[in-house]
Amino acid sequence: MHLDKNTLAPSGRILPGFAKAALGTFLLFGVGSVALAQNMVVRSTGPSASSYPAGKKMGNDAKITLKAQDKVTILTKSGTRVLSGPGTYSLAQGSGSASSASGRLSSFINNRGSSRARTGAVRGDTSAAAVTPNNPNLWFLDVTKGGKFCVSNPKGLVVWRPDYTGSATASIVEPTTGNVTEIAWRKGNPLKAWPKTVLPVTDGANYRLLGSSVEQSVEVNFVVLDSEPADLDATAAVLIENGCQGQLDLLVETLNANNEEPGDQG
Repeated sequence: MHLDKNTLAPSGRILPGFAKAALGTFLLFGVGSVALAQNMVVRSTGPSASSYPAGKKMGNDAKITLKAQDKVTILTKSGTRVLSGPGTYSLAQGSGSASSASGRLSSFINNRGSSRARTGAVRGDTSAAAVTPNNPNLWFLDVTKGGKFCVSNPKGLVVWRPDYTGSATASIVEPTTGNVTEIAWRKGNPLKAWPKTVLPVTDGANYRLLGSSVEQSVEVNFVVLDSEPADLDATAAVLIENGCQGQLDLLVETLNANNEEPGDQG
């Protein structure tokens, strides 16, 4: 799938909003191998969250005791386990061989600069159920999401839009000068190369984006990684370490969607 070329907007002017479009997409993961973590907390909520913070690693002999309203998501070598309190759980349970999700997750966490996403049903289409769009690659910058964003390949950063039934544009504002750069997507194309020659992708750089179907702009703060994480374990760890919460949430949601084990209830 090709990436459209950039076009520039006049300095100091934010371009208007865009026509609203809606499109569903299925995630289609490529074939490959992804090393899964032994046991790492990737999400924790509830009264015991401070005892099991994101990034905490535990051996298979560890036990987790949760209170009411606790919910902890553990990344294991067989996928993810969601533990809900109250109750005490042994991490040795459900820690068998790696699941088939390993291969399906390969293209999601590997930055290859292209997407294998395919078109789903358009909202309002009565011939098939509507499907909510999902970002098909952990390293694609979602034009609708703000916050810290970890970049593993500054020279090949890709901007992704959820709605791509029609053509659209997005405005990127450089906060210091107020200069505005416009990027444009052709009809049916969800991907756009970041205009790195105009807006360098550097560690700590901040930009404000206003994209399709977004009522308010979002601010993105780049965290440029020294290298691309080697596996799923390292990927989760680097996202947690650098505070790239949006990508961590996307990773957890994708893992849960591909998880073959049910959650554990107390």
